[in-house]
Amino acid sequence: MMLALITKRLCPLIALTVAIGCGKQINDPKDVEISRAGQSEELPSNIAIQLNETESAIKTYLLPRNAWFSLPGKLLAKNASAAGKRVKIYYNLESNGNYEFHCYYQSFTLANELGFEKCQSSDEVTIISNPDDLQKMEFPMDKGTSIKVELTNPSGTNLKIDSIFGVDWK
Repeated sequence: MMLALITKRLCPLIALTVAIGCGKQINDPKDVEISRAGQSEELPSNIAIQLNETESAIKTYLLPRNAWFSLPGKLLAKNASAAGKRVKIYYNLESNGNYEFHCYYQSFTLANELGFEKCQSSDEVTIISNPDDLQKMEFPMDKGTSIKVELTNPSGTNLKIDSIFGVDWK
């Protein structure tokens, strides 16, 4: 009987205390900033890295978190001919210059495309040479490392080269 009396009087009092003590407005600017900062950043499923030969022959993208990458089978060229051009892409590049592997792309017959040539380990051992094999694989990339796209033979034209990577963020 005593328990029923305490429950009857205490429960409404506790509920009222909780409501008053925790009654912050939802649109309080401080709360909105905190909730936005706590949310995980939405990252794209494709990353496009564009080299613009007039700006720089090298472009680097720092990975904000671990991911699995699908490497492009070809690179697209715009604004100028890619004939005779070669691009080297470094993967899992660390700040000290070490990297896991690199791939070469070169224009063979089309002036607006650079086709896949090969991928090699950092020790220059060929690991992929068939473009069909490249399309079937995904490669792990580590948070804090970079992808570096480098035009190995720039000539100062207005050539722009797009490299597009499929990404599955972990």
